Amino acid sequence: MSESGSTVRARILAVDDDPMVLDTIRLLLDDEYDVVVAKSGAEAIEYLKNPGARDFAVVVLDIKMPQMNGLETAEKLKELLPMTPIIFHTGYPGDYREDEIEESNAPFDYIEKGASSTRLLRSVRNAVENYESRMNERYIVGLAEQSYGLVGQSAAMREIYRTIQKVSRADIKVMILGETGTGKELVARAIHLNSARRNGRLGIVNCNHKTTELVESELFGHKKGAFTGAFADRKGLFEIADGGTMFLDEIGDLSSTTQIALLRVLETGEFQQMGPESEVKSTDVRIICATHCSLEKMVTEGRFREDLFYRLRGATIVLPPLRERREDIPLLLSRILDRLTIEKGLPLKVLHPAAMNMLIEYNWPGNVRELADVAESLVVLSDSELILPEDVQRQLGSAKISARPLTTSLGDQLRSTERTIIIQALAETGGNITQAAEMLQIDRSNLSKKIKMHGIDAGVLKTGDSNDAG
Repeated sequence: MSESGSTVRARILAVDDDPMVLDTIRLLLDDEYDVVVAKSGAEAIEYLKNPGARDFAVVVLDIKMPQMNGLETAEKLKELLPMTPIIFHTGYPGDYREDEIEESNAPFDYIEKGASSTRLLRSVRNAVENYESRMNERYIVGLAEQSYGLVGQSAAMREIYRTIQKVSRADIKVMILGETGTGKELVARAIHLNSARRNGRLGIVNCNHKTTELVESELFGHKKGAFTGAFADRKGLFEIADGGTMFLDEIGDLSSTTQIALLRVLETGEFQQMGPESEVKSTDVRIICATHCSLEKMVTEGRFREDLFYRLRGATIVLPPLRERREDIPLLLSRILDRLTIEKGLPLKVLHPAAMNMLIEYNWPGNVRELADVAESLVVLSDSELILPEDVQRQLGSAKISARPLTTSLGDQLRSTERTIIIQALAETGGNITQAAEMLQIDRSNLSKKIKMHGIDAGVLKTGDSNDAG
């Protein structure tokens, strides 16, 4: 095993039993990358047994090698380098069908020896970019949880995190859509904390179930005697959050008079406190709003001003309901149970696999908020350290667990059921596709295709004991 160059640049692992091929790869890539070469699959695996030596961005792997061929080596490499793309590089394309390789090993690319050096170099560059992008996503996922309290690693949530990064850099209005309990306020906080206004105040007003007077008092402030109960002057959040951000939650519940007052702020940057002899004040705030209802429908019905809707819309973020990202449920439950133990001092409890499956199957109309409440009740009410299926049954009710909406077609319901069953199997096997396939009694390659078809990220469900996430 030998290395060249420094460790600052991306590292490439080249595995081939032909020293001349290794020299060619080294010469081709050495200007851009640090190249490590191994003359056999066994030598590469032995080298990677050291965890500190696993920072490879790409593996260029020969297929036809003695003792351990490239396909066998690839299986072991995926255990040690689950995030690293593999490029198969072979001089015997006729011996291995490309479609079979795709099905069993899912390489990043497949290149015949003797193809132009530009072809291999371009493939390596693309693979390095892919690797760095995926590693950056892991950083973003960690940042979302540690800094903003957003938990989830599914493809849907990673897209949300990327969107948060984008809109945070631009001082534009943002509309957050999603069902109750999906985390709209957490997204608003993340945008504010990641923006140039982070040192300013984040003013939060929940517009629902409040009188017009109370909402306008929170937004604009009031003078003493402006209404019954106004015993002293009060500043509103548009004044307090000047230079910062305003988050208007459930904005669809604003009264028509408050909509007019808000439109004035958006058009002129000015507002007026409630009450007599109140002065006109100016403010500079970024507006983020959220709603669980369809504002377009409310505009059509005349319940929401069309001009205000277009002023507010800006960039739109749609938060998926929990039932559409079920693969995040095991991770969410793990974090919730940890928090209950650490922050509230509740006893440590563990979920029985069957109990976990029931929680994955449930449709969660209250989303993450409901999941957290149910988890806390299970910890408090379960009689042993192991939360059993009957505990979940009592908490949710038997009718609710298997309830599915009947408004969708049979095909949609069957696909939804299949997706949930696959997620359950992956959760129970710690993301191990081979074991999940055995549990479901289907071929591994067939399961891999279904995982891809349903957009399931098996890596999200991988545990430290699992050696096969894809």
